Amino acid sequence: MTDASGVVISANPAAVTMLEPDVLVGAIFEELPTLRGASVVETTDHEVVRRTRLMRSGGPVVMEIVSAVLAAHDGQHVHAVRDVTAQAELVRLKEDFMLQVAHELRTPIAALSASLDLVLQDALTMPRDQLAVMVRTLSRSAMRLETLVENLLDAGSIEAGTFQVRPLPTFLGRATQAALALVQTVIDLKQQTVNVTVARTAETVVADPRLTAQVLTNLLLNASRYSPEGAGIEVTAVADGGYVRVTAKDDGPGIPLDEQLRLFEHFFRSREVRDQAGGLGLGLTICHAIVHAQGGEIGITSEPGRGTSVHFTIPKARERTAEVGPT
Repeated sequence: MTDASGVVISANPAAVTMLEPDVLVGAIFEELPTLRGASVVETTDHEVVRRTRLMRSGGPVVMEIVSAVLAAHDGQHVHAVRDVTAQAELVRLKEDFMLQVAHELRTPIAALSASLDLVLQDALTMPRDQLAVMVRTLSRSAMRLETLVENLLDAGSIEAGTFQVRPLPTFLGRATQAALALVQTVIDLKQQTVNVTVARTAETVVADPRLTAQVLTNLLLNASRYSPEGAGIEVTAVADGGYVRVTAKDDGPGIPLDEQLRLFEHFFRSREVRDQAGGLGLGLTICHAIVHAQGGEIGITSEPGRGTSVHFTIPKARERTAEVGPT
């Protein structure tokens, strides 16, 4: 609390801890070092809200100071000081996320728009090979949009606790082919190859067909995104006890050991690749949720300069369900 001249006449221990003054009671409130550079964020007839950013030993701290006049006490003010670092960080993350989503959407939408304009103008006179290029561009852009939207929707359902899987006997080769169909234009653009090997004992699993294909799609997109042009991507599936172990291996730059445990966190991307390619850092988070919901495990083996392998397990179908065949 300050008097009419702005001198602090009362303060609780928390204020002393947060403001860190040499002397608080008796000091002029507005001249405290902590308040220098504070900016006004809101003003009413009886209240002023300010924020300031400070550097402390534990890192940056954002403080909010709410100053209100006491109507019953001539000239006196009460000042509430709060540490709002966590709230400020949430706002920053939200704004950063929205910018990333806008950036990710802009590229495929721009490609779709440009390709559609060309097709509308010249479809009847365009040589067949050029038309095929335009159609592949349209397909690639649509696929990128579809994958982004699916990941966003699934991330939202995971956070809301409404995420569900519907496991049933599923032919793994069919799910793999569905994933390849979605990413083929991206693979072709970088002149990469995908080699898929599914052991006979690993052909049938108990899994959600759509979501399993989504896991494979995300892994293939990551492998293509971070591998050089002309590289090969290996996908293998082998029986492992009561499970099928699926592995996607790329020839990318690899991931430092200290970052590997964080790769399944929302929006996390390795410093080795975040400047080389786009993405929101949601793909592996979605894969983690799907795999665990189906009763499997997912992990990463990587070494800088030697590529990355992502492996996950799916419950294997019993022999009596194997005769169900492709689903």
